[in-house]
Amino acid sequence: MAFTSLDFAIFFGVALIFNWRLRSSPRFYPPTILAANLVFYGLGAPKFLPLLFVVAFLNWKAVTLLGPDQSPFRRKLAIGLNIFLNLGLLAFFKYFDFFLVTLEDLGLALHGGLFSLPEIVYPIGLSFFTFQGLSLSIDKYRDSSLNTPRFIDTLIFVSFFPTVLSGPIQRWDNFYPQLKRAKTGPADYSLAITLIITGLFKKVALSSYLSEFVVRGVFQMPDQYSFIGVWAAVYGYSAQIYLDFSGYSDLAQGVGLLLGYNVGENFRSPYLATNIRDFWRRWHISLSTWLKDYLYFSLGGSRRGSTTFNLIVTQTLGGLWHGAHLRYLIWGLGHGILLAVTHVFLAVQKKRDEAMDAIGFKSWQRPKKSYPRLKKFLAFFFTFHAVTLLWILFRADDASRALEIAASLFDFTRPGEGAPILAWVIVALTFFGQWAGNGIKDLFTHLQSRMSLPALSLWTAFWIIIIIRMGPDGVLPFIYFQY
Repeated sequence: MAFTSLDFAIFFGVALIFNWRLRSSPRFYPPTILAANLVFYGLGAPKFLPLLFVVAFLNWKAVTLLGPDQSPFRRKLAIGLNIFLNLGLLAFFKYFDFFLVTLEDLGLALHGGLFSLPEIVYPIGLSFFTFQGLSLSIDKYRDSSLNTPRFIDTLIFVSFFPTVLSGPIQRWDNFYPQLKRAKTGPADYSLAITLIITGLFKKVALSSYLSEFVVRGVFQMPDQYSFIGVWAAVYGYSAQIYLDFSGYSDLAQGVGLLLGYNVGENFRSPYLATNIRDFWRRWHISLSTWLKDYLYFSLGGSRRGSTTFNLIVTQTLGGLWHGAHLRYLIWGLGHGILLAVTHVFLAVQKKRDEAMDAIGFKSWQRPKKSYPRLKKFLAFFFTFHAVTLLWILFRADDASRALEIAASLFDFTRPGEGAPILAWVIVALTFFGQWAGNGIKDLFTHLQSRMSLPALSLWTAFWIIIIIRMGPDGVLPFIYFQY
């Protein structure tokens, strides 16, 4: 059930009424919010509903075995087994097709071969709620003094419907206090409405247009487009995936705020970053911090082993998290290499500054940087284009198609279709929104805070109708639903 559907609007209206009426009751509220979570996920993917219980139970059981009274060996065994079972469950659904294709290539799964294996459908949101559950058990392993939650609270945490499909990935220490004291103030209502309108505009009006009228045709048949048309699609997909995923995150934040939860910011103007490390501090923040806290630091981070190696491994595995395809592996590896290069460059720069401090140079005595604005622009330009070119791997059907599209970008004499002017306008709006988005959000929020409830309702309905009219017939699923 997508946030952009009428079904969700009806469901959420009912859930919101029960939430407001019962959230002050410690007896009735947990079963109520749990029922809403299960109904939401069950309506969209009923046959995978048991997976929510499995992931919640595995991590809750692990937490009960990770108390301070347990021996170090038992604690390591419990967390190791729990990680293995969670990741095994994820790997089975996410990578089964990859193994099936491999068997077919070996002639083992063809008709008349040794095996005949069924096609496995991927459960929506599995990557997100599995990582969410793992964060709880790993935090307990690292700090055995943390309280052991009830199973119902763990299940609510894993299945929380605003975030269960595509995040932001929640952390227990942030979620549980809100579960116990969910509340919504006047400022939250105004901000929630702004986020919901913003999210719908990004997804329905902007992202959907780019997908339908620019990106899809080029990535399916690049040979029919001129290099200008291909560049428009590549820039367009860079804008589309941001508008799509940040739009979902805005909706999740808005829905969460109306329920009384702050689910956290997931995007912070990522295309304004001036290096790859800065980009990953702004893009899909909940996943990048999860990988940093639970994978990068576990590998040793910058304190043990090779920092560059740890960065490359973390990002490569982050790429494979999206799926068992060569293009995802190359995408993750590319980001890992760029992160490693950025780390080395910044480390050298830091050592140079420390050396100058050691010999008595103060910051104001150091040679001034020439053309700082130009250097900042060039850093932004390189970072955005590095990210954009790597996005080709994300959208293309396979690595060979990605190479074909990349080569088409520099074939300046090729004939073919161009791109509608509106595509370039939306790409420009994407940058403008990241540059001025906070100001626009604050303006809308302040304006809405001065409205009465009937006026705010009419205002919200007006914008929703306008946005729906601006979008194409039928809204495609959110891109990250497949991950």
